[in-house]
Parts: sequence; C-alpha cells; structure tokens
Amino acid sequence: MAGKSPYAQLIHRLGFTSDPFAKTNADEEERLDAYFIQPPFYTTVFGDPSSPKSAVVFAPRGGGKTALKRKIELSSTGAPFLCITYNTFPTDGLSVKSIDSAYHLRNILRLILIGLIAECSDHGIEYLTKEDRHFLFLFCQDYLSNLDQSELRDAIRAVKNISEKAREWWNRLTGPVGLAINAVLHKLGIGAAEVKKFEQQSGRLGALAEQFRLLRDIAGKYGKDAVYVLVDRVDELAITGGASSSYEFIAPLLEDLHLLELPGYAFKFFLWDMLLESYRTKARPDRVKYHYLEWTHDQLLMMISERLKAYSDGVITSFTQLVQQPDRLTADRLIIYYALGSPRTIIRICKEIVDQQSEMDAGVDKISVAAIYKGIEIFAHNFANETLSQGTLRELKKLRQTNFTVKYVYSNVFKFTQQAGIAKVKQWQDDGLVERIGSVKAGKGYKPSNLFGLKNPLLGKYMFSELSASDFVTES
Repeated sequence: MAGKSPYAQLIHRLGFTSDPFAKTNADEEERLDAYFIQPPFYTTVFGDPSSPKSAVVFAPRGGGKTALKRKIELSSTGAPFLCITYNTFPTDGLSVKSIDSAYHLRNILRLILIGLIAECSDHGIEYLTKEDRHFLFLFCQDYLSNLDQSELRDAIRAVKNISEKAREWWNRLTGPVGLAINAVLHKLGIGAAEVKKFEQQSGRLGALAEQFRLLRDIAGKYGKDAVYVLVDRVDELAITGGASSSYEFIAPLLEDLHLLELPGYAFKFFLWDMLLESYRTKARPDRVKYHYLEWTHDQLLMMISERLKAYSDGVITSFTQLVQQPDRLTADRLIIYYALGSPRTIIRICKEIVDQQSEMDAGVDKISVAAIYKGIEIFAHNFANETLSQGTLRELKKLRQTNFTVKYVYSNVFKFTQQAGIAKVKQWQDDGLVERIGSVKAGKGYKPSNLFGLKNPLLGKYMFSELSASDFVTES
C-alpha cells in the first residue's frame, strides 16, 4: 500500500474496496442504486407516466431529498417519459425579487427542447411534420441562440434519460453557439433552403403555456407519455440562503396551479422543510399533494448496512462490525442518534470517525472505541461552529441544560427579566435550536411551565464536551 494516505490504507484494511464515506452528495454517488432505501411514498411521488401528477417532497437539509430525486432519474432510463432535472439556476446580477414565472418557465422549456432534439438525434425526424420542424426551428432560434458553452453543457446534463449516443452528439456541439444551432437544424432535417423559407414565414411560438403544450405533443410522437421536471437545490443559491428567500424564489412555479396540473407534465419538487409552512399557507396543498421525508431508526440502520455492503462486496453489514470491542458499543445506533435522522450526517460522522482512527493508528483492521468518541466529539464541535454564531455558542455553553424552562433561563443563567427570558427562548425557537417538549410544575400549587429542549443532540454534545458520546446519551 505504498503511496497511499493513512486514511486510504485504513479503508483498505477495514475491508472496503473503496471509500464508502467519500461522497455525501447523492448527485455524485455512482452506487446509489445499490443502497437506496425507498420511503413509503416513493411510488406515489414517482407516479404513473400515463397519468402524470405533480408532487412536493419536504425534508431537512441532508434528509435524503436529492437521493430520492436521483432515484427517479435512475429509474427514468428506458421509461416512457422525458426526465428533466431543474437544479441549476443562472442568477448572476439577479435578486430574488426579480425572479418571476417567465424566468423559470423559459429555463425549463430550454431543457425540454434539448431533450427532444436528443430524441430526434436517436430516432430520426420521420415522426415530425413540417409544422413540427417549423416550431422546432423557432424554439432553437429563441432558446439556443444566446446560450453560451457553459450553459449548454449544464442543459445537456439536466436531461437525465437520453441515450449515451445522443449525449455524445450534443457534447460535440459545445463549441461556438452559431455552429451548434446549424448542426441542430441539420439534425432536424432543416436545410439552408428551409431555414430561409421559415425565416420568410416568420411565425411566433405563442404564450409560454402554449409552448409547453407544443413540446409535450412532439414528445408524444417519440413515445413519451409525459415530461417529468424534477426541481431541487432551491435553497443552495447565493440569493436564497434563508427559508423566506428560498420560498420566494420558487413560488412562481410552486403556486402556478395551471402549470402544475398541465396535462402531460409532472413537476416534482424536492424542498427544504423550512419552506413547508409557507407552502401550506400560500400554495394549494389540497390540489398538489406534498410528503414529508423522514426516516425510521430501522430504515437508517438498513441504509448504513446497504451502503457498507455496496463498498465491501457484501462482507461488511454494519459499522459495529468494524469496531474493536463491539460488545462495548453499538456504533450504528450511536451514530444514528447523533445524526438526528439525516443520512448525510450519518455519512459525515462515519468519515470523521475513520479520520480519527487513521490519525491514531492507520495500521489496524478495526476501529477503536476511542476513535468513535473522538470522531463524534470533533464532528459535534465542527457542526456547532458551522451552524451557529459565536454568541449563540457562548449562550449554549452557559445554559448547561438540554431541557429547561423560561424561568431557568432568566433566573439561573442570564439573570435578567422574565420578558427578556421569553424573548431569548423565542429567538432560539425561531433559529431552530430548541422546541417545546412538554410542561413541568415547579411544585405543588404552581402553574405548569413550558419545558423546552435542544432539538439537535450534536449541539448538546458540544455543550457537554467533557462527556463521552455514550455518557452524554445516558445522562441527557
């Protein structure tokens, strides 16, 4: 194993063919199909292409939204629908306020057009009437003329179920845009004489809704019952960091009931759960069904097991199997506890544990309990510093309680007024740090007081850094 890093050597000694913790972005995971665990509503969200329905999926960040979207992409190969992923949003020079329905619709129409031209490349143009070719000429002029090479490459990648042959053909066109359009028109059977004729005839594509219908009808001639549009990564843009701006950005699509119920189309949204309340109050959940993605403990155990098997030729079936003293610690359950239902966080914690073991001793074939504790401690510290301000971190350290009342906050911790204590806890609630978990009486004759608790055990572990990962679970 000369030349390999200590981490890579340890991965090999543990029994893996390659690193199962190298990637946390489902879009980059080549083996996702081998370890994807279906949530109960997967078949409903996937739907029936012969009767397509739009749907919305909400989940916390790292909760598996993109993996669900990626599974639909993988399942689209050979399926009777055109699959488009809309997760790249050109926003240079734009603000959320400037994003309107036309912005989204034109972006999506361009992607559908790319997919349909790929179908023409694969199956020929005998399905197209002269009128179809005229419309496609107008679409190319309108949607491809001002596209730069980078935007064209992004658009090609967004079409998920075109053949490799068609993808290669498109990729050869990522030179000067004018030459690309000429090649596209040639592929559509539109020669120089016909181009001249179409230019003389002029013509317009009509309203955006009509353009969707035109492309749907052409898709149908190539055996496509529907067009699926998968919308993801809305909250990952520079202009949409927060929940309110993320919702405002996608609202022109999400609230357009006419579009979402357009025959032959299914819009599948994969959104941060902080947008759920806005969706409930501003959109039409009674017409476009939504689902909340959350995982049971057993599903997460299975997720870990299937992932480890995929990277070890089926030999390793649990993280606990990698531990030196498995009788002392059920590592999988401990990791799941701290991950708080997030598949991404599970992978990140596992990687941190292996990182710590490689620093302690990369020459072993098992992971020590000490490395597990150290990995979780380091991850909790990094997580807290990534997600909270230094001022809030100091407040948590001062709080020294995972469950507390408002009175405890203003009387025992900060020693300020009751009103200030109420405001402080309200601020923590708004920031997603704490939640109401019940009520408690200080004694006989006292009125019940609301009891609050930290939502994320990683923040509790950061607060009690002197406790081991297991001791914190026991004592909290």
